[in-house]
Amino acid sequence: KMRVASRIYDLCVNRHGIDPRNLMFDMLTFTVGSGDLEYRDAAIQTLEAIRQLHAKYPEVGSTLGLSNISFGLSASSRVYLNSVFLHHCIAAGMTSVIINVKHIVPLSKMSDLERELCEELLFTPNDQSLFNFINHFSDVTIDNSKNDEEYEALNDEEKIAKLLIDGDKERMIPLVDKVRLEINPDRIVNEILIDAMKVVGELFGSGKMQLPFVLQSAETMKTTVDYLNPYLTKQEKDTDTTLVIGTVKGDVHDVGKNLVDIILSNNGFKVINVGIKTELDEYLDVMKTSSIHAIGMSGLLVKSTQVMKDNLETMASMGITIPVLLGGAALTRSFVDDFCRPIYKGPIFYCRDAFDGVIAMTRIEKYNENPDVGLDTRLGGDMLQRETKEVKEVIIPPFYQLKMPSREVKIPTPPFWGRRVLRKEQLDFDMVCEWVNKRSLFKMHWGYKRAGMPVDDYKKLMETKVYPAYERIKREIVKRGLFDPTVIYGYYPVRSNDRELLIFDESCGWNVDENANRMPLDDVIGNAKYVFDFPRQRKTPHRALSDFFTHTRDDVLPLTCVSVGDKFSAYEQELYANNEYLEYNMVHGFGVELAEALAEVAHKQIRLDLGIVSDDEGNSLRDVRMNRYAGARYSFGYPACPDLEQSRIIFDLLRPEEFGIVLSETFQIHPEQSTTALVVHHKEATYYSV
Repeated sequence: KMRVASRIYDLCVNRHGIDPRNLMFDMLTFTVGSGDLEYRDAAIQTLEAIRQLHAKYPEVGSTLGLSNISFGLSASSRVYLNSVFLHHCIAAGMTSVIINVKHIVPLSKMSDLERELCEELLFTPNDQSLFNFINHFSDVTIDNSKNDEEYEALNDEEKIAKLLIDGDKERMIPLVDKVRLEINPDRIVNEILIDAMKVVGELFGSGKMQLPFVLQSAETMKTTVDYLNPYLTKQEKDTDTTLVIGTVKGDVHDVGKNLVDIILSNNGFKVINVGIKTELDEYLDVMKTSSIHAIGMSGLLVKSTQVMKDNLETMASMGITIPVLLGGAALTRSFVDDFCRPIYKGPIFYCRDAFDGVIAMTRIEKYNENPDVGLDTRLGGDMLQRETKEVKEVIIPPFYQLKMPSREVKIPTPPFWGRRVLRKEQLDFDMVCEWVNKRSLFKMHWGYKRAGMPVDDYKKLMETKVYPAYERIKREIVKRGLFDPTVIYGYYPVRSNDRELLIFDESCGWNVDENANRMPLDDVIGNAKYVFDFPRQRKTPHRALSDFFTHTRDDVLPLTCVSVGDKFSAYEQELYANNEYLEYNMVHGFGVELAEALAEVAHKQIRLDLGIVSDDEGNSLRDVRMNRYAGARYSFGYPACPDLEQSRIIFDLLRPEEFGIVLSETFQIHPEQSTTALVVHHKEATYYSV
């Protein structure tokens, strides 16, 4: 198949100049239902051909006459076999298929045994596989009538609510087009849809609905409201409860803030989204020009919480008391209670997620209608009992009394000093994807958490929805040219001096170990170009990162700065503007994890350069190892080195600004899908918190 496909590609593209994006390859398959030994591996060959085609020619399309795989089998059994084979073809990269959609069944409606029998016949057949398959499916039928009967038994209002909760845009629009003649469109939007979105919020809050399905419901809500808009009463309300929201000064992270915008907007509130890196004056300017009932401040990192506090302090000095919603990954109840509420006279809501924001805005709305009801600012996060930890005075012993890591570790000599840069041409996208942490992507960014779901159901969800989405977005990234990576890494001579790590000019490096500078520390300390200052642990062994480097001679410090480029952010904004909320969240999460994957690739290159690759790790960038390797990688802002401000030194040395990677005034990196790190080669280096 690949030999013929390559000939076709060469003929069309190289000889006749056809754009490869206009090519569609039919991958062809024989049946596995004939019992013919020659075609027993037909499914395997076709699937591998699909994989190889898209690996070699990522811009072309592929298709398949799906039902050929089951030709000769009974009608009911073909539905099962075709459906399972389709799932695997899509996962392998196939971009289209020739099917009768009525003859496809979701994998979630199959039993484990039925799927196993199909996969055995397709991929691991033996002499009994076909007979076992035919015997099992001889009396199996699929009954889709039950769900349809339950749906048809609902009245129109219940159908609208169900379709919203299910996130079913396709059936919703024809339904409301018919129902709007009998039910006032204003009531459909302001009562039926809003109440259904509240149910979505309750399901999410109780862990019974995952984030991706919340976003599908939000998309359905937005699409339905847009469709009904021409039929709604054209009367601008003076009392729209309105929130102005932005990510605070210096912070480039906008996904959390945008999710709040999506959920609040779909719960009937007006949201003015002022974007990222929002100065306090921008919030206040909106207050002057619009009727605003609350301000929302969002931020990802610890530095942003300090900006929130500073904003509140300034607002308090101006006599402003408007309700404020605070949220973000680094924000805690204790910080809000101890540092924010005491300095601001107005109400402050500590919102752990978007649905806390819905509760807060609902209370603000009711309070504005009737101040006698009072304004309760307590949300779920305020109900949790605070842990009161006794802060004991810790006396860290003098440096000479501390136990240091072994000094018997050989100091490697890098192949060059200073920096090197890798761009898109040197970074294979598929190779980088091998380093993507799928667990983090699927659970943390995409929100597919098991959360009480039966193991088999969760497994089916991953196989039928999550992994296919991963492969589809990979193809979309290639198609749109979103991946525009930069990897900068370099080596610099250093020495430790208690908590300090002295960094010398790259010209002070050595080409063979004998030439490394071994002059006394006091004689060279004045030559340091930069100095990192690391805090010590409060508990034994009172470690500081500088301890992993020698002070009696020069050591080597690798530094990295990586970015996937700014095309991801532009595409995310396009998706967000088009109300494609689920896709927006998925693309953003993929971009973040691609940046982490680039950091892993850079770290692997450093281990290869320094000759500290583990015996079982493999000696190429395609040999993935994301743990149990020699040494460790640290980023500022994390527990061992929490001071983000010292990222400035990495920028001064690696100069990523030349490639469009910049540091904000709060020391956060733009584009957002970027990260920096310092690498410790010492074999005892591990992760810890100060």
